[in-house]
Amino acid sequence: MAKKISERHKHVPHRETLVRIKRASGHLRKVESMVSDGEECIELLQQLSAVISALESCRITLLQDHFRACIAPAIAVESKHLVSELETVIKRALK
Repeated sequence: MAKKISERHKHVPHRETLVRIKRASGHLRKVESMVSDGEECIELLQQLSAVISALESCRITLLQDHFRACIAPAIAVESKHLVSELETVIKRALK
């Protein structure tokens, strides 16, 4: 049985993804502080939108990285299992 594309290589660190995760984490800490301090709901909602936006950006960056680093090279080598893995990646990314 063939290995999944993701098991056939060692992945380089996701620097851009990590930056975005840290940004989202900072926004989330701010929300926690604002809730504790009794800030207005509209301000909390705005900050939560920033958290969601940062996480969406992270997800898109990670998905793009996967296509560039994992999927594209596999097309040239082995396309038989590619469709199945693409379906899995997209389903997991869009949950």
